[in-house]
Amino acid sequence: MTMELQVAGVGWRAGDVPVLRDVTFRVGPGEFVALMGRNGAGKSTLLDLIAGLRPPSAGTVVLNGRPIDSWSARDLAKTMSHLPQMLRAEVAFSVEQLVLMGRYPHSGAWTETAADRHVAEAAMIRCGCLEFRHRSLATLSGGERQRVLLAACLAQQPTLLLLDEPATFLDIDQQLQCFSLLREEADRGGTCIAVTHDINLALRFCTRLIVLADKTLARDMAVDVSLETPEWLQLFSTRLDAIRTPVGRPWVWYT
Repeated sequence: MTMELQVAGVGWRAGDVPVLRDVTFRVGPGEFVALMGRNGAGKSTLLDLIAGLRPPSAGTVVLNGRPIDSWSARDLAKTMSHLPQMLRAEVAFSVEQLVLMGRYPHSGAWTETAADRHVAEAAMIRCGCLEFRHRSLATLSGGERQRVLLAACLAQQPTLLLLDEPATFLDIDQQLQCFSLLREEADRGGTCIAVTHDINLALRFCTRLIVLADKTLARDMAVDVSLETPEWLQLFSTRLDAIRTPVGRPWVWYT
């Protein structure tokens, strides 16, 4: 299934306090979008709105031509996976059990098939967590747990991946592995939207940058042209500047 996401005039309020207003963009197959902005810019809120976890105060979220609130939970879970910013570590499941939960939308019962186990195992291998398969999630480090959660998302075989800071707790090599894997998903025709604070990871692996500021969409640009107007870096800090690496890739440094 191809995937097209349309966010049209979306806003959200916490009581009388506006958190987001008039956010509009489209995302299609093959895109890996970095959703960026300072703390409190509304990134996690926007991801929750796209995932259908809360209704927008204004505007609409449309997935494949259908409003997100018209999808059944099962059909939505077949199409979209969502990695939240935090998950309680003391859940009483083994790694393999949690990753297999990603197969439930595709299963007709609570019993996993051999095919489900094959998909889950492949996801664990890709995320480098197969060796933990029989361990309790509560016994893992933060970085190990993050890789397991990503494996569960991949086992779901979605066309749209929503990830809230997927590189949290990961060491540098694992951060590179994580973003390489997500880029592979996009190159295969999937769509990834990832919240990240790491501008250089975004510039290296993503195809597009969406930056939130002042409670709305401040920039929406392809990575390839992002350095043609580097003023957007000031939305993050006045101490940032950009150069190109010896192989021509954009790179942000700070003073």
